[in-house]
Amino acid sequence: MVVSTLPPSELERHRLRATKAVLDQRWRRLGDVLTRTMTSTAHRIAIDADYQTSGVWTGLRGPEVERIERNRGSASVVRLVQLPENLSAWLGYQEIWDLETGRSPFAFRQASLTVHVGEVGDPVKPQLLRLEWPGLRDWDRSGVGFQSPGAGHPHWQFDILESLATLSQRAEFDPDWDHEIEDFDALVAEPTLADKLARLTVERMHLASAAPWWIAQQGPYGAPHLHAPATQDELTRWFTGSVAYVAQELSRCALRR
Repeated sequence: MVVSTLPPSELERHRLRATKAVLDQRWRRLGDVLTRTMTSTAHRIAIDADYQTSGVWTGLRGPEVERIERNRGSASVVRLVQLPENLSAWLGYQEIWDLETGRSPFAFRQASLTVHVGEVGDPVKPQLLRLEWPGLRDWDRSGVGFQSPGAGHPHWQFDILESLATLSQRAEFDPDWDHEIEDFDALVAEPTLADKLARLTVERMHLASAAPWWIAQQGPYGAPHLHAPATQDELTRWFTGSVAYVAQELSRCALRR
């Protein structure tokens, strides 16, 4: 486990905070950035902020935004890249800020960008991957620090195996699925490599997206792969760059022959 070199009081001081007025300006600015970045749509994409007693949760809003179920919860997504066979890559984005106390009572919890694959109008859009940047907070009542101690922040997580396993389970229990007559005398087949891979929880891995391990210095948080957003501009640049990079790499996808 990597331990931060900063004392708890200094970690608390490094937390990103904002007022509601500042966040409202952020949502407008982020919507403008997103609309300019998303070349697949001619309509404006807005950030939909849901203020509650414990904080604020955001999603996407616009004429071409679709609401779908994701691997954990739900997401509002918009088309990012056109893929072969009427498939599209879809983007979802959420920020969460906790409501605490003080002159700037909203404290950044995390930002999450998800990528899904599916067709227009189809509510089934399996989750391919996500990019996450959790902030500094008391995640497990042990003091202010990083989520998943030792993991890289920001990081990538790959959900495709979990999504495929979910689709397989859905097909097995679908009442419209064509089942063959069950032979109770048949031997139970040994799990194949594909079966074992589908059960492997690779989605729990945190793959650091900013990890200059070749640099000798540890960094302020104890390791070069641990970063916390210091300003809203940093968070916005991370989002903009991540969307552009994901779109670039998704455009390389083709159907396997």
